[in-house]
Amino acid sequence: MVEPLVIEASGSHREVGRQIGEAGRDVVAWGLEAYASRFHALSGMSFSEAVERAGAFLRYAEDYTPQALDQLRGLAEAANVPFDHLFALNCSEEFTCTADRNWPPEHCTSLAVAAEGQTVAGHNEDWYPEEIEAQTIRVVRLTGRWSSAAYISAGPAYNLPITGVTAAGFSSAANTVYYRDERIGVPNNFVLATVLCQPDLEHARDLILGAPRARGSNHLLCGGDGRVWDIETSGERWAFLDGAHASAEATARGATALFVHTNHYVSPELMPGDASRSEGSRLRRERAERLLLDGVEAGDELVELAKRVLSDHENAPCSICDHWEDDDPDPDQSVTTASMVWEPAEGCAHVAAGQPCASEYVTLEL
Repeated sequence: MVEPLVIEASGSHREVGRQIGEAGRDVVAWGLEAYASRFHALSGMSFSEAVERAGAFLRYAEDYTPQALDQLRGLAEAANVPFDHLFALNCSEEFTCTADRNWPPEHCTSLAVAAEGQTVAGHNEDWYPEEIEAQTIRVVRLTGRWSSAAYISAGPAYNLPITGVTAAGFSSAANTVYYRDERIGVPNNFVLATVLCQPDLEHARDLILGAPRARGSNHLLCGGDGRVWDIETSGERWAFLDGAHASAEATARGATALFVHTNHYVSPELMPGDASRSEGSRLRRERAERLLLDGVEAGDELVELAKRVLSDHENAPCSICDHWEDDDPDPDQSVTTASMVWEPAEGCAHVAAGQPCASEYVTLEL
């Protein structure tokens, strides 16, 4: 079992970045070296080429998400690594998850459910196996000219925080999706990091929709008041899905809101242009939804229900809890690197590093 490094940071975005960089200096250096050594296998280009190409995205990040960029600058300063290398690493989705790949890789599973006055969200982060050892839990309290905010986010110290639960009473999960309108714009990591600094769901939604995005993402937002909002985006398009109206069966089973998302588009607006034909993504979504519906109907406690869903191995090797396949030659295959269950009303996060079937959840509160 991997014990994740817990980093507490407070102050301005620059100061928070420096504190994370100082505490996670070894992880940051290791992450840059690990990705640089295999970047060509993941993207078809060398890491030095990615660093050069990433410069085209910088102006958009500066204009639209200056606070996230400032945090990354602080991280690079304290970790004593080149900023342009760290910036390129935080543009990795723009290089490794392009829609024109022959078979886009599997990635994350996200869920949210509200029932009996309780609201819970969950997320399995499926990425490259190196990241299991690099997991950190960042407990952040921000002050300064851009915003006052607080959040708990799990992930490698060399990445900006992209999922988590906030003191504003909502959680944010994200899923990689594939659509053929990728462009130069704000890299996805910077949009996701800025969502965690918003004061409420409405501001989070407006930030997502207003961004001149480089590529799409799925955003599953869950409010402690029981609202579950899903926003699918591409580079230029978007669709809004309300978890309270997503399923008549969910209402009949006792859920006031329920939504699951994986790595394919589900909205009528964006489904026609979906570049993912992954059977695994569809199996994971169907399985997670079924387990949630059954658990809600049975009256299961929602935190334990979410943990059980995220630990499920049905349909392996395309299971929700994902493991490395020794007989799969694809260097781009992903595994579950971290599992998170959030209680947004309480500002509470339960985090497991690695596969949740083999790791204990650590609980932290804001």
